[in-house]
Amino acid sequence: MSRAVAITGIGMITPLGKTAPEVWAKLARGETAHAPPGSFDAAAFACPWCAEVKDFQPELYTREPKMLRLMNRDSQLAVAAAHLALADAELRIGVDYPPEAVALFGATGTAGMPLGEIGGLIRSSVSPTGQFDPMRFGQEGLRAINPLLSFKILSNMPVCFVSISENIQGPNAIYTPWEGQGAQAIDAGRRAILRGEVPCALVGGCDVKTHDQAFLTLEQQGWFEPWKQGQIGPVPGEGAVFLVLEAEAQARARGARCHARLAGQGFATRFPGESLTEACAAVLRQGLGTPPAAARILISAADGNAATEQAEVFALASQPGPPAEKIIRPKCQAGNLFAAAAAFQVGLGAWLAGQEHGRVQAHCFGHGSEQAAFRLEAP
Repeated sequence: MSRAVAITGIGMITPLGKTAPEVWAKLARGETAHAPPGSFDAAAFACPWCAEVKDFQPELYTREPKMLRLMNRDSQLAVAAAHLALADAELRIGVDYPPEAVALFGATGTAGMPLGEIGGLIRSSVSPTGQFDPMRFGQEGLRAINPLLSFKILSNMPVCFVSISENIQGPNAIYTPWEGQGAQAIDAGRRAILRGEVPCALVGGCDVKTHDQAFLTLEQQGWFEPWKQGQIGPVPGEGAVFLVLEAEAQARARGARCHARLAGQGFATRFPGESLTEACAAVLRQGLGTPPAAARILISAADGNAATEQAEVFALASQPGPPAEKIIRPKCQAGNLFAAAAAFQVGLGAWLAGQEHGRVQAHCFGHGSEQAAFRLEAP
């Protein structure tokens, strides 16, 4: 039996919409989700904007509403996107596949909650001079912690809640914290299917970078440098995207619709001292078959950071073949979803491949050491 891997379900909760057709329509119209943060004043940061998910009602996507009080926003977005992906695939876990035959690989970010949620801990753990005091932390700070805090700060909890909500009991792993790790989560599902470990995998990621603690983390990582240098740059976003991967033959046997086939992938690690261009070019050289630039549609990694866009352009120029007929830059309008960005790029590319019956190249380049790209073809 052929072990070709198809994407049969796409679930997304993004600043531009909650379905691939809605997101594509807004991208085509040139709409943007960029706006000043709604929960804090960004005046202290070089970046004045973020991209938030509006009108999100997490209770619509969970079978156990009481669990919502245990979840941070990352987890709520992840559970919603996973539920939508399975619904899009018309996949019933326990009916179409037993729970242990479905794998789960997800990517999560860092700084998963606003500072306000740990304000009591911080205030109780500092001395009168404003310095951290270990004695105060042990005697007073720990008493100020919400007992549910651990459910909201551990990086594995969003994927854990997805597993509980959808009764997924197969192989699983967590990847964190950037887009390249999100790409690895997708590839982990692909490889598990190709090795015959499972016939189906739910893969994707979630991230929330639209609150004050996330902005502090990005500031420390140097992510706002383009804004400091030129008053323009990448915009932090939030969201979650999950994809249902299946062995194509088995998907068709159960009557599933296939959005696209995963036809190629490339990965590279950017080592210290290596330029982003070199890492991106290495990705494009690795196992993508037909020259990458020959793709009909290119889902670009551009996000407002000139260095990233320049690296992508130079990497493409080093490859043979004609340029793509159409270039789409979703991160420039929806914000950068970080750990969820790879699934967003690939999910949108899969939908476009199926709609336009062509070959799509999705680039997962950017912050962090890991870079990746996927080739998608109409099934």
